[in-house]
Amino acid sequence: MGEKLKFNEIKILVMCGGRGKRLRSLSDNIPKPLMTINKRTILEYKIEQYMSQGFNEFIFCVGYKGELIQTLVKQIHGIKAEFSDAGESAGILTRLFSAKSLFDDQVLMTYGDTFTDLQLSSLLSEHQKGSNEATIVVAPIKNPFGLVEFNDNKQVTYYKEKPILKYYIGYAVINKSAFELIPEKVINMPNGEGLVTFFKILMAMDLLGCYFHAGLQTTFNTREELEKTEQEIINFCTVIEDN
Repeated sequence: MGEKLKFNEIKILVMCGGRGKRLRSLSDNIPKPLMTINKRTILEYKIEQYMSQGFNEFIFCVGYKGELIQTLVKQIHGIKAEFSDAGESAGILTRLFSAKSLFDDQVLMTYGDTFTDLQLSSLLSEHQKGSNEATIVVAPIKNPFGLVEFNDNKQVTYYKEKPILKYYIGYAVINKSAFELIPEKVINMPNGEGLVTFFKILMAMDLLGCYFHAGLQTTFNTREELEKTEQEIINFCTVIEDN
């Protein structure tokens, strides 16, 4: 990798191409990042959060109804926006790979339907201190069920009630050089399979790091999760305004 970029010179790449089929009729006319919360879209909340931390250069990877994403983004003042469209059926890694000509040595990738209070400069600093090709953000999430393991005789060998596990939450810093390590067949895998395989390749090479985030993180794939996300974002923004 070349000379380290200043944090505010690193572009934020937002994945906005998915349809959100599990949301059923809610996503028939708009993509997930344009779902509204208190009369504003989740994408607007995300962009505002990034800009408040000094980031204003964005790449939007669009797909399903991408023209709606572009229309909204072009109305937001103070940002520099570029768009990449790999097609509606493209997987996450395909979208990311298709956009690599738009960023320099590093890019900060985030999913368009995920909101956190993550301090981006801290994440970037952690990544740049090491030699990993990518650093993914993980967070503790309480599993709502008891976790059980058993042997071939169906005897339980492990049981833990509602364990707190560490999950990848859709944020990552990725070096451009990492794409040189990916076989073409992996790049073109559907949905999220390519990205998962990409991370596994880097992990096997000891080139995948993690950044632990214990603060606010919320995302949605169902109506119920959207309602929960709405309340969490409203509460978060209320606290910020009160301060």
